[in-house]
Order: sequence, then C-alpha cells, then structure tokens
Amino acid sequence: MLETMNSPAGNPIPAVPVLLFTGPTGAGKTTVAMEASRLLGEAGIPHAMADLAVIAQCYPTPPSDPWNERLVHENLACMWQNFRRAGASRLILSRVLEDRSLLRHIHAAVPGAKITVIMLQARLSALLERIRSREAGRDPQWYLDTAAYLASQQPGSGVSDHMVRNENRPAADAAWEALRLAGWLTADL
Repeated sequence: MLETMNSPAGNPIPAVPVLLFTGPTGAGKTTVAMEASRLLGEAGIPHAMADLAVIAQCYPTPPSDPWNERLVHENLACMWQNFRRAGASRLILSRVLEDRSLLRHIHAAVPGAKITVIMLQARLSALLERIRSREAGRDPQWYLDTAAYLASQQPGSGVSDHMVRNENRPAADAAWEALRLAGWLTADL
C-alpha cells in the first residue's frame, strides 16, 4: 500500500513513486526507462513512462524558456492526470538532470511525487559510439559535444540517488538493477 502525503490545504495526496533515469547524452536513458516499464508490466505493477525530452519538443521556443522547461512540466502535469485516471500509480521518467533543484518542477507536476534518481553511466567512448550510430546520416556534433560536457560534469555531482553502469550489458539488466535499487522490484517477483 502506498503512503499518503498532505496537500497545502491539509488534504491527503497519495504518494507517487517516481523513478527518474538521467545521465549524459547517449547513456541510454530512454532505452533503459522503456525496459524498466516492460519489466514492471510483466510484474503487473501499474505505472506510466514519459521521456521528458520528447514531450518538450515544440517549435518555436519562447525566448523566456529556450529549453521548453516550463512546457515540458505543464505537459507532464496533464499527462500525469491522464495516467492516474488510467490506473497508473508509479511513474518512470527520463531526462538529463544537471541539478537536483530541477526536481521541484516534477514535484509541482506530479503531486505526491517521491523521486528516486538513477544516473546511468558509460565510458565516454561508448557514449560517442552510441551517438554516432544513432545519428547516422545527420550531423552528430551537438550531441557529441553535449555528451562530452555532461560526462565530465556528472560523476560525483550529487544529482543521483544511485548509479548504474549501462555499458556492455543488456538494457534490461540495467533496468532490473535500477528497479531493485529503487525498491520497486525484488528477486521475489
């Protein structure tokens, strides 16, 4: 049974376990999140999944919000209401998270959110190889530069609750480890 929290008005709000996958560009955030969703589905655990970079896609971007940060969380708030009505009680998210203070936007969009952040890690050479493969036929330079920058910033940055290696192993294994670390799945299931 999930615990409850109180709203500012004193009304009970059900706690919502949220698992956020983060890491540098190319770390496999979306792939591992999708595998985590599959594993939860197989275990019969009601949940929903959203890639925050995808739900932020909108052009033009307002000058006051060049990364569509406000838009992504407004979209997430609407989506969470729909997911909740559909029966989801947990939420899996993926996004680059450079600072833990950005979690406040998820708390606002998902009332009762209890967020666990999983940092996916891989060697820079693996990140760059994944990006080149993923961006075949397009100019990958922005993604390559971003991956190099984020990989140099994130280890030990204090952003995550847990770190999971996502290199030289199936994405399902990384997802299983993350779900176990978050307490969402155990070996008994």
